[in-house]
Amino acid sequence: MLIVILFLLGSDFPISAEIESQHRPALEFANNQFYVFWQDLRFYPSDRSTFAARITQDGIVLDTNGITMMRDRTISVDAAYDGTNFLIVVQDSC
Repeated sequence: MLIVILFLLGSDFPISAEIESQHRPALEFANNQFYVFWQDLRFYPSDRSTFAARITQDGIVLDTNGITMMRDRTISVDAAYDGTNFLIVVQDSC
């Protein structure tokens, strides 16, 4: 289960409650909401995937199952936002 603590809200809450593990979240704030990207093992052993979810400033997870960004061999994820576009950088195991 991926849990991210948003200090602005003062509490922690699950972002993804999938039974397999999720790791290495990257967090960005854009367009008045939070975007979280992470390594997800729900398709393991065939894939270690990159997933994303949007969260409102009130802590409501809009994408409760996450959105699949890439199914490959994700090891780590990082994200950046330039005011218009996101750049998602993924390290894979090759």
